[in-house]
Amino acid sequence: MPPPRLTWPQLFTAYGVTLIAMSLLDALWLGWLARGFYQHEMGALMTDSVRIVPAALYYVLYPAAIVYLALTPAPPRRGVAVLRSAVLGLAAFGVYDLTNLATLRGYSVAMTLVDMAWGTLATALGGGLAYTLVVARATEP
Repeated sequence: MPPPRLTWPQLFTAYGVTLIAMSLLDALWLGWLARGFYQHEMGALMTDSVRIVPAALYYVLYPAAIVYLALTPAPPRRGVAVLRSAVLGLAAFGVYDLTNLATLRGYSVAMTLVDMAWGTLATALGGGLAYTLVVARATEP
């Protein structure tokens, strides 16, 4: 039996949950919990203020990738959704951080490891929350 497919309204709801979750998690992480770490590690690489357009594009596109790649077709249980999301987070943040480590002066191993761990965790949490609030309910018998 093939896994259940989500309807468009369910997909958009899962997207909304993931968008809100990722935005709040990153606001907490980047704005408060790890702000000093990022400022110290990135130093002169950081801009004085956030560039709104690239940031907005990230927050629009990345949750869509989580829903499409980790939550469709609907995982059979939450653990699978969290694992798929974590793997996506590791791959996405790994590409970014390892490329930076390979090409930018001053991009540290510590920055690479912390950011990859954060991206893996945040993506797993975002995907897991969307699964719990939307996908699991939509696919209940």
